[in-house]
Amino acid sequence: MASDGFTGLSAEPHTAHVLVVEDDRDTREVMKLLLQMEGMQVSEAADGCEALDQLHTMRHADPQCPCVIVLDMMMPRCSGEEFRTRQLRDPQVADVPIIVLSAVADSRGVEVIQPFARLAKPFNADELVMLVRRACGMHD
Repeated sequence: MASDGFTGLSAEPHTAHVLVVEDDRDTREVMKLLLQMEGMQVSEAADGCEALDQLHTMRHADPQCPCVIVLDMMMPRCSGEEFRTRQLRDPQVADVPIIVLSAVADSRGVEVIQPFARLAKPFNADELVMLVRRACGMHD
């Protein structure tokens, strides 16, 4: 289906909304800009606790939002693993898939948190966009 040039509506059923959870502000900003350049809406959180609050707020407004979470594993205050453990225990938000983002080469244990995909730091921009599009059900 082609996009509607008059209204700006695309063939996608809704605009993808991504929650980026990353403690490094520069990395978070780069991801945000990359995804926005692809036409996606992006929310940001600096740690897992902030992300949980935002996730509940978003889900209250729109049960389909966000379609994916890009989640750093190593963060102060509330790590990616702690976030995911709490997320999976909460039926309101447990179904949102995550893309794990980690600089740690040894990622044993990541499978326990059931990621949709894994992405190593430093990340490849094209791979990030492809994984987010796939997790959100967007097709090229």
